[in-house]
Amino acid sequence: MKKRIMLSAAALLLTLGCSQNQLGKSNSKQSVKPEQTVDVLSYVDPFIGTGGHGHTFPGATVPFGMVQLSPDNLTKERWDWTSGYHYSDDTLLGFSHTHLSGTGVGDLLDILVMPFVSNYPENTNNDVGHLYAKYQKEDEKASAGYYSVYLPQEDIKAELTATARVGVHRYHFGGEGTPQILVDLGYAQNFDKAVDTYFRIENNTTLVGYRKSTGWAKFQPVYFVMEFSEAFSAQLFNEKKMVSGDSIQAEKSEAVLSFAQLNNKSVTVKVGISYASIEGARKNIAIEAPFFDFDKTKLAAESLWRDQLNKIQVKDNNEIEKTKFYTALYHAFMAPHLFSDANGEYYGADGKTHVAEGYNRYTLFSLWDTFRALHPLLTITNPKLVDDLIKSMMAFYDESGVLPTWDLMSNETDVMIGYHAVPVIVDAYLKGLTTVDPEKLLQASKTSAMQNKFGIDLFDKYGYIPSELEVEAVSKSLEYAYDDWAIAELAKAIGKDDDYQYFTKRAQSYKNLFDKRVGFMRGKDQSGQWVENFSPTHVDHRTTDYTEANAWQYTWFVPHDVNGLKNLFGSEQAFINKLDQLFTVSSEMEGDVSPDISGLIGQYAHGNEPCHHIPYLYAFTDQKWKGEARIKEIRKTMYRADPDGLAGNDDVGQMSAWYIFSSLGFYPVNPADGKYIFGTPLFDEVTLTLANDQKFTIKQLGSTGENFVDNIDLNGQKLNRNHITHDELKRSGHLTFSFQSRERD
Repeated sequence: MKKRIMLSAAALLLTLGCSQNQLGKSNSKQSVKPEQTVDVLSYVDPFIGTGGHGHTFPGATVPFGMVQLSPDNLTKERWDWTSGYHYSDDTLLGFSHTHLSGTGVGDLLDILVMPFVSNYPENTNNDVGHLYAKYQKEDEKASAGYYSVYLPQEDIKAELTATARVGVHRYHFGGEGTPQILVDLGYAQNFDKAVDTYFRIENNTTLVGYRKSTGWAKFQPVYFVMEFSEAFSAQLFNEKKMVSGDSIQAEKSEAVLSFAQLNNKSVTVKVGISYASIEGARKNIAIEAPFFDFDKTKLAAESLWRDQLNKIQVKDNNEIEKTKFYTALYHAFMAPHLFSDANGEYYGADGKTHVAEGYNRYTLFSLWDTFRALHPLLTITNPKLVDDLIKSMMAFYDESGVLPTWDLMSNETDVMIGYHAVPVIVDAYLKGLTTVDPEKLLQASKTSAMQNKFGIDLFDKYGYIPSELEVEAVSKSLEYAYDDWAIAELAKAIGKDDDYQYFTKRAQSYKNLFDKRVGFMRGKDQSGQWVENFSPTHVDHRTTDYTEANAWQYTWFVPHDVNGLKNLFGSEQAFINKLDQLFTVSSEMEGDVSPDISGLIGQYAHGNEPCHHIPYLYAFTDQKWKGEARIKEIRKTMYRADPDGLAGNDDVGQMSAWYIFSSLGFYPVNPADGKYIFGTPLFDEVTLTLANDQKFTIKQLGSTGENFVDNIDLNGQKLNRNHITHDELKRSGHLTFSFQSRERD
């Protein structure tokens, strides 16, 4: 990713409100006149999702960047601190350079930097056992590409911004005492643990080294180069014990840099990181941040965000909804993370250094979450990026022998189920967005589908996974069936009829687990008998037939054959009745209920991904307005412009992607068939800027917010179907939703 410099005067307009977003600000916004021009960045509030169960972070990053420079609080391995930060916390441990957004497991938080003026390590003799500072929420600011906080006890103002591969800090020391900066490589939170760290003092303005760790990612090396705008004197430590010399290698190490004289008492720090080498980190700084110019770097980061977010332009007077929408876009464009250096080098899934030839390597593929809506969104907003993502997955396949399932910094975590790289790859190929040889795509997909683990071999043998032989048997069977449908479609597209027939048959295996007597997908044993003691509301976290869900929530996962699922219920009305019950039955569950099962409307759980497509299933019936009512309810109740405004983990952007699509008026129920199923739009008018600057406009006419879609026109022609295709959407045009009132059944 190349550093971009702003070229227009408009890019220099830094709206003060953009850097003033904080708790309560979003809800106090006033409507503006439609003709006023407002910087899109003023609608981004990075604090949304940092409270509750959202698991996002407020720090500085650029779209899909390698660096996420953000504050870390005292997590103590608490689940809601997996991003390293929680809005309820006011204990700052420092600023680290890598963070996960919205995940249910914690890792990263590499290379902690903390300014201070007291004596080290005496200042760690406290109840925390670590250098820390308290701060006030009103002294904390965040906007796209920028974060700042004032530390009153130390009288220090900290500011953060970033390029793709470089974190840039600016610290102003306003009080007495010697300005100092701690760099802590042993620091770890959540599941992470340092196993090998290294510092070398190159000169009085440059510090280099690495941090190697284990955790959710079993082995993760991060190399760095730090360049300082002012000269320092340095002291190295091994687990807070002073050591002599200008280098150290230890399991845990720290460096304390003292600045006897500062120009205006401020110091700027550039931290280049690399997953391949120290020299790679050095080159990343040289290319992306050659000068000590914090303000210029901040402007460039804001320009990148402005360009990215303006790909979807909203015209509407509802300021709160626009804040929710553009913050969702912001969160959706944080990942996958750039993983290769400016020279193309990266750390591979085989533990070796590789060079990405002709593309950028990416990592952080939370595919069980993001295959559903985030990746289809990127095919609309960032079609050129998609080829790099597919090549990254294929490089992972070349290095490890299998496509990624949940890739964390070139480590396969296997934390979730399915082989959902497959529908992402197939969708990209069918949309013409990847240059990878389709024969190789098919071979890689088949390799994932023919493994002898995770119950995949049992699925192939029995046509379902027997419950006594594999945990989460129902969920795995349903998701494997969907992925197999995607393989069949790829095989069909390239003329591989035998593969098409084989995987089409496997894709229909979902029918083997539908129990018509109870109307649910239900586990079977290897003799074909239904499991006993069945309850559709029973949950035991990741130890039953369902993954982070129950039978109410997983019965609907047949996105490739909704009509076939309808037929299993016996009639369309029976299908509708069951959908209605999903949203109206009691939300009570028995067993060990996972905290992921959140955002409940009846047994519908919007806080977790298996339910996301369900409201759109009404669009396959003659009562589609019921789905529209649920979509409106979910938009209103599960997304708020507050720190605890997300109903569940943002899950690397998937939760946000649902809101984005559902605000536009459609959603990819089947993420790989090139169709977007109609719901109901939120805004008066939205314009998508597509490839080659083509414009596609979505309008609504006659909406009061309470009535329902009566007619949908594409370029003036009425659509008598429940979807728009990707081919139609990627061309210039306009889609118009007309509304009328309707009596509720």
